[in-house]
Amino acid sequence: MSKKVISIQGTKGSYSHIAAQHMFGEDITLRERETFKALFDDVREQNADYAVLPIENSTHGSIFENYDHLTNYDLHIIGELYLKINFHLIGLPGTKIEELTDVFTHRVSLSQIKDFLHEHPNLEPHAYHDNGAAVEMIAKKADKTHAAAASKLAAELFGMEVLEEKIQDNPKNYTRFFVLSREEEYKKDTNKSTVQFEVKHTPGTLVKALESFSNLGISLSKIESRPILNTTWEYRFYVDLEAGLSDEKMKSALTEMLKHTRNVRVLGTYTFGEYIDT
Repeated sequence: MSKKVISIQGTKGSYSHIAAQHMFGEDITLRERETFKALFDDVREQNADYAVLPIENSTHGSIFENYDHLTNYDLHIIGELYLKINFHLIGLPGTKIEELTDVFTHRVSLSQIKDFLHEHPNLEPHAYHDNGAAVEMIAKKADKTHAAAASKLAAELFGMEVLEEKIQDNPKNYTRFFVLSREEEYKKDTNKSTVQFEVKHTPGTLVKALESFSNLGISLSKIESRPILNTTWEYRFYVDLEAGLSDEKMKSALTEMLKHTRNVRVLGTYTFGEYIDT
């Protein structure tokens, strides 16, 4: 049996790589891509079986671009995962922190290790396009004055050493990932769904749309909005609901919701994601 091809944004050793391994195991073929859009293209064009896509971070919020892609592509969410983002200081084996002068990591990651950098003013921070790639670069240069803030997996893959663990400011920093597929994979035991919709231009329609679920005891765990292209002050909404599509209450709620909304689309139904430490 051939290995599953999984498309991720980033490189080997990235947090997306870790998420992909937890969802599909280590025996996968990784398709490393530079942009989020490329993941959607890969799955749609059958260059990958699935994509593992970050959708939000507990510190920085939603990745709005990816909500737009979910609307623009006919793909399906079939799973989710919550990955704890621990940044570890990684350098050449045998390096001491006092020897370091420069640290490389993704620009967003730099904003999440400010306290560590403040405590080590001798370290010059540098933004790099990917955390895993930063570790690979340091391994190739073999410069003991350089380090990266990245995952333990990256250190293992490139023969590097963790010089200090968990240097991030927020000890409860998680990223939520979606698994995307070309095909719907509805299962009876799903207990969560993501739905997008637009509301009609009458007072109270958003409230009425959401009450379609609350009136039947279905909890809303998240709501997000995005401006609709080529309109002024009109928005598309995305909601995460704690019920699967096989739930009769969910079916009734969606039927009621249609009275108050337009362009409704179920983006996926899946089971609650695990919380994974790194």
